[in-house]
Amino acid sequence: MTRFSLATLRPFSNALFEASGLSPEHAALVTDVLIHADLRGHGSHGLTRIPIYAERIAAGAVNARPDIRFERPAPAFLQVDGDNGPGPVVSDAAVEAAIATAKEQGVCVAAVARSNHNGSGSFYVEKAVAAGCIALAMTNAPPSMAVFGGRQAVIGTNPVTFGTPVDGGTPIMMDMATSVVARGKVVEAAKRGEAIPEGWALDADGKPTCDGRAAERGVVLPLSGPKGSALAIMVEVLCGVLSGGRFAGSLGNLYSDFETPQDIGHFMLLIDVSRIHASSGYAARVRDLVLELKDSATAEGFSEIKMPGEVEMERARSNSAEGIDLPDNVIADLNAIAAKFALAPLAETEQA
Repeated sequence: MTRFSLATLRPFSNALFEASGLSPEHAALVTDVLIHADLRGHGSHGLTRIPIYAERIAAGAVNARPDIRFERPAPAFLQVDGDNGPGPVVSDAAVEAAIATAKEQGVCVAAVARSNHNGSGSFYVEKAVAAGCIALAMTNAPPSMAVFGGRQAVIGTNPVTFGTPVDGGTPIMMDMATSVVARGKVVEAAKRGEAIPEGWALDADGKPTCDGRAAERGVVLPLSGPKGSALAIMVEVLCGVLSGGRFAGSLGNLYSDFETPQDIGHFMLLIDVSRIHASSGYAARVRDLVLELKDSATAEGFSEIKMPGEVEMERARSNSAEGIDLPDNVIADLNAIAAKFALAPLAETEQA
């Protein structure tokens, strides 16, 4: 494990994405999305994604210069065609357009098709929250999870993100997969040859496993059984079916298919709270809710009640100042892709 400063990581990542074919602006945006995840302690969605993102862009599996198109079939509804662009580029353009529409109409529903893996949903939801909107964002994903009662990979881990404006420094920012654990964490465990906790996954024969590599060849399980399964199906309807894009088994594989576009779909719902509550009344009421919840009695073994996103916010503050820890296997992967593009490796002499 080695710690690197943001001053080292940002230009390194930017250079890789520019070498793969992205414009400087889009390279910086994709870097921001990945660093956002690492800062919050979600390394499975962080800079470890650089090699697969860059290779897919360079191979033409992802459109490096997308012509993202917007249609408004109804005043508060956006239909977004991502033109097979990088997921962070498409999603960022979609949330910016959704914010503008919500400010105009009071609410916006955005359905996005023909996109790719877009990283942590909290990056986009935070933008909407900063603009004074309640935001709900979802994305579907290639099959890696069984539905409740099954053992075949038929649906993605289909994450859901929710955020709201709130007065004070405590956020409410839910960002969760509908599986017991994000697929990326299983992939990272497999890379390092590590065991995973019981209940995360089944192996290729449909049997429970704690072996990371066996789990990668098998399926992850839905969160809370039928509840997570139902949520994943809901996300598939909103992101795949509603958007007019692909869904479930027809989605392209991120890691093994460098010819077929992924055609990932996203869904966003934004509500401009200023249309409902005057001035800062809404955010103050959310703060009162937070204070009431945090002041409730703690259970045995707990010294404090945390709100959704609070731990991540604390990590981000610390890591922004101290740098990001990268495992040895991630550093090796990053240096390998840098060599492929004839770029300098991560310089350990510049580590934080």
